Amino acid sequence: MIDIGRLFELLESIGIRGYEAKAYLALVEIGEAPALVIASKAGIPQPRVYEVLDSLLKKGLVEVKIGRPRTYRALPPNIALSFYARKYVDNIHSRAMRLITELSKLYSSSIREHEPLIWINYSFDSGLERAKRLIANMKYDGFLSINSHVLDRLQATISEKLKNNTRSVLAITVIGKETKEKALERIKALSRVELRRLPTGVVQMLETDLSDVMVFGENYTMHSRERELILIINEVYYFGYWRLAEPVKSIQVNRGDKFITAHHWLAMDLALRALKEGFNIKTRVRGYQVGSRRPVVIEGYIKKVVKVPEDHVRTIIVETPSREVKIGGLGASLEDVEARLIELQIE
Repeated sequence: MIDIGRLFELLESIGIRGYEAKAYLALVEIGEAPALVIASKAGIPQPRVYEVLDSLLKKGLVEVKIGRPRTYRALPPNIALSFYARKYVDNIHSRAMRLITELSKLYSSSIREHEPLIWINYSFDSGLERAKRLIANMKYDGFLSINSHVLDRLQATISEKLKNNTRSVLAITVIGKETKEKALERIKALSRVELRRLPTGVVQMLETDLSDVMVFGENYTMHSRERELILIINEVYYFGYWRLAEPVKSIQVNRGDKFITAHHWLAMDLALRALKEGFNIKTRVRGYQVGSRRPVVIEGYIKKVVKVPEDHVRTIIVETPSREVKIGGLGASLEDVEARLIELQIE
């Protein structure tokens, strides 16, 4: 049995509202009729019916036969509503684009970057859109700890970012036992992705360029640029996920490759791989002197990479024309320099 009330609600949901929806439903049901018959059938006041029918004509939902009186009939729904829906969506999209342009001007002027920035979004889908934007805008590198379902939804953005990119690098740990193999296969085809798997793990997170972090909850996402939270997420990811995960696909290093990374531990892995292959590694490190916190730039060649068995000390030894410099990561206290950006040129 046809639910006329439900059809009325659906018509209203796509912009055919009130008397327009009633008139259109009446015409679909009776076939063709003059205006006064339509008014009576649909319960529309006679003074309003011509205005309503003119609106339906302009929307391409009905047609009219000239005569005395005029006769109206609904166009076939598969033709009329398909055309109307496309036009309606295009119109909504056009208005949204104008709104985005104007509202972005207000939005950018209202953001105060010096204030704490930790935001929770209770629309998981729109949170994923932010994650896609962070990946697309990534300058250097980042990491992900996610289950295969979320990876599947981010895969197209990751592939688009990295398929022809000779600069950015992404480290991905897929957590949980369930795996979407198609998503993994597409990721494994990308040359500048380091992919690992961990059957355990519950924290899903994304970080890019040491500047933005996201945490994915069951029905929300959290985004932040707070330095302390970035430090925490880095420690959680490296010690809780990256070190323990099983390698699936490594980034291959070749002579002529160049990598730029904001993550010291990732630079160490790439440097170790290059040194084992017998390559020389020219490096340029930007960061801060440990102790004085003065900005510093170090240029030279990586001589070796040092990790103590417990892995709480990780150091890159750079040989410069004048001395050896010990390069540490975030929060370095035993080394000479706390690195913030490391360039590796494989020679």
